Amino acid sequence: MRRLAWLQLRFRSGRALALLTGILVAATAFTVLTAAARTAQIRTIGTVTSHFQPAYDILVRPAGARSSLESATGTVQPDFLSGIYGGITMAQWHQIEKIPGVQVAAPIAMVGYMFMNAPFSVTVPGADLSQPGRQLYRASTTWVSANGATRVPQPAQFLYVTPDKVHFSFTDGSVSETLPDGQTVTPCPAYNAPASPFTFAGQTGASCWSKADGDGTPPGTVSYSNLNGHAGFIVGWQFPMLIAAVDPDAEAKLDGLDQALISGQYLPENYDNLSPVSGYQKGDEFPVLAPAASGIGEYASTQVQELSTPPAPPVLNLPALTKDDAAPGRTVYTATTTANQAYQYLLGTLAASNIRHADDALATYWSASPASYRRDRAGDLVPTPVTNPASVWGSDANFILPPMDNANTQYRTLQQHAKAPPARGHPDTLIVPELSGTFSEPEIQAFDPLSQVPLGPYQPAAAAPADAASSQALGGSDLLPSLNLGGLVSQPVQLITTLAALPTLESQYSPDKQLARAPISVIRIRVAGITGPTPASLNRIKQVAEQIEASTHLTVDIVAGSSPAPTTVAVPADKYGTPALLLTEDWVKKGVAIAILDAVDRSSVVLFVLILVVCALFVANSATAAVRGRRQELGVLAALGWTKPRLFGVVLGEVALTGLAAGVLGALLSPPLAAALGLHASLARAALAIPVAVALAVVAGLVPAALAARADPVASVRPPVLAVRRARQPSGIAGLAVVNVLRTPGRTLVGAVSLAVGVMALTLLIGVTLAFRGIVAGTLLGDFVTVQVRGVDYVAVAATVLLGVLAIADTLLISITERAPELATIRAFGWPEGTLRRLIITEGALIGAAGSVSGAALGLAGAAAFAGQLNPLLFAAAATAGVAGILVTGAAALLPAHLLRRLPAAQLLAQE
Repeated sequence: MRRLAWLQLRFRSGRALALLTGILVAATAFTVLTAAARTAQIRTIGTVTSHFQPAYDILVRPAGARSSLESATGTVQPDFLSGIYGGITMAQWHQIEKIPGVQVAAPIAMVGYMFMNAPFSVTVPGADLSQPGRQLYRASTTWVSANGATRVPQPAQFLYVTPDKVHFSFTDGSVSETLPDGQTVTPCPAYNAPASPFTFAGQTGASCWSKADGDGTPPGTVSYSNLNGHAGFIVGWQFPMLIAAVDPDAEAKLDGLDQALISGQYLPENYDNLSPVSGYQKGDEFPVLAPAASGIGEYASTQVQELSTPPAPPVLNLPALTKDDAAPGRTVYTATTTANQAYQYLLGTLAASNIRHADDALATYWSASPASYRRDRAGDLVPTPVTNPASVWGSDANFILPPMDNANTQYRTLQQHAKAPPARGHPDTLIVPELSGTFSEPEIQAFDPLSQVPLGPYQPAAAAPADAASSQALGGSDLLPSLNLGGLVSQPVQLITTLAALPTLESQYSPDKQLARAPISVIRIRVAGITGPTPASLNRIKQVAEQIEASTHLTVDIVAGSSPAPTTVAVPADKYGTPALLLTEDWVKKGVAIAILDAVDRSSVVLFVLILVVCALFVANSATAAVRGRRQELGVLAALGWTKPRLFGVVLGEVALTGLAAGVLGALLSPPLAAALGLHASLARAALAIPVAVALAVVAGLVPAALAARADPVASVRPPVLAVRRARQPSGIAGLAVVNVLRTPGRTLVGAVSLAVGVMALTLLIGVTLAFRGIVAGTLLGDFVTVQVRGVDYVAVAATVLLGVLAIADTLLISITERAPELATIRAFGWPEGTLRRLIITEGALIGAAGSVSGAALGLAGAAAFAGQLNPLLFAAAATAGVAGILVTGAAALLPAHLLRRLPAAQLLAQE
């Protein structure tokens, strides 16, 4: 029996060679493609591991702090601190510190915004003041943000200049003028605060200046210190300074804040214990660190105009100012001040000695809620505007008008916190921040951008334009925070103090019990012993998170393995010129690294299975074709008394020997082929081609061997096709092709199934790729990894489709061989060569259509099961795969059709 198998391989070399080629292609393709898949998997795991650990592994927030949008999307907002003012007790923080596995527990206690005043003088040019008589000037300031898109006009200020002497009243702020005849008039009456600070009445004002005695104050006093005795105006920057408290030691361990200092000294751990020479006293001053840059994108443009000369001293009350606001004027001076200039002025003020004065005292502070969002039809987030009443500004003990930006559209609800009045018989204490040092935000320890999470206090918030129109509106820049406390992009923390300073604030703001009861807003946890996305590390992080949640009942988010997920935000047009914008914010997508690794594992398993299935079907088709070509021989052997097991063993032995030879050749070809494709196939992996080829040959040869064992001597001499049961006249080439296809149902089924598997592989692999991208869609790490693994998918798709197409081509070749006498007869009847070729191509296209449609349907179902949903892209992938299968099959049929001209018609007809 073994000798017969060897003789069959030796003397039927054509079919043996075809079978050998099929197994060789299958084994080599399996080895190379699995090497490619493994290479991509190793590369992906390495990429994910190197980008796994962010600045901290766990984020702890107060109970209920996670928004419904965060819960639904598995994300953390970039400004997660916005709107969280306390909620975690000091005892809970210390409890977390003691949990085994916690390496660093760095808390942040958000206090709120205080306004600090940075006045800039805009003086009238001396040449204008030298004119005789009276002058009236108007200064108009426009606050510009969003890189010029938003322009908020501030009601004008007015200056009356007279040659007569004036007198400033410290009682009500009015200024009177003494005329040459001794009569007294009041051109600048007292200011009466209106109900709303953003109306014309709330922002406008008038001042008087004398060429004879300046602002009319007694010697040694001034009404406007920054004018230094000159005539002019004050552009007042009411700068929102967000205050937050940290634990200095924990912060230094978490992100190296102490190493980012560029001036001064780091925060003391407990400033109450410092020596008196430090200048810090409980209840009086508290130390702060400040970033070197403000992070605010805004400037003020001021234009000074001279109005018509007053014939007599005016009375600059509200009706007169309203009239003068619309009067024409001559521009005499323009000035621009920036947020950075104002911020640097304030840093200098905080660093100066003896700074305890009312303008810098923390008399009132504000808190802002987080922005809320809804989804529009396009799936973008749309922030919900809010209306803050004017009363939210009504209790400012410093008499500082809020920035005009707050008259613009707002998305955050503001709340004012006024200082508690002192107890009877106790003096009022001024709480003043004192600058301990400044730090550079870029100098803070850098973390991987693909796994970056918001550090919270330092990073300036920004939103990038998401389309060309928004980029043009913003001048190609990001949308930065402005002076609008309720704006979409929140201001970063400008004053960082120590947790030890909280008792100072608690004692002064007794109505806000949250500061005393639960002052901490968030805690950022770094877990010890984390080396990457290993099971041990993941389990360690999970155990710590579960212990924190169980012991404190706080909101716990695992952010290890997260990645920034650019999220599109559709911002409506505002009130002051900015059009509707489409912006991108980096939200934090949780669990991206784990999702990537899971998806890679699943896609690798699917890839390996598909390659094996396609290879097995290809080999089975080739082996079955070989058995069909020996029907008469097998029937003769059965007639001579060969038993079914013996026939089964002969055929299976032939296929196994062919598989062994193909495996050896595949093992030799795999390393150089893999190297040519830029892959690494080890000798051990290349050697796997031998057992894979033998196993494929044996498994694929079972069915052909079973068919051979059932060989019937009588049936073996019958035509290999079924006769048509009812005669009918085919209508054209297509009708005859349908009849021919239906006459050989077994062959048609084999060909269709072979192609169906290839098309199913194409559809399923594309679906897996789409699902893989959907799992990590929109994250920086996910996009980076997806680009890396995409090439392997294309190689696998090409290989599976190629094997399926080759199986169809082999089926058509066998069909032509078995129907050679029939085709020769048709040619003898006068059919042209081109018509016969179209017949064969049409038959191939019909088989291809059956296999492509069924394969696309099966692939769509499998891809939907993998992705968990029927994405519209999956339908497009299935349709594309089906059409591609039909076209490629039609092209593959060209070769068998071309071989028709090589048929020996005369010899075939003689045999008939």
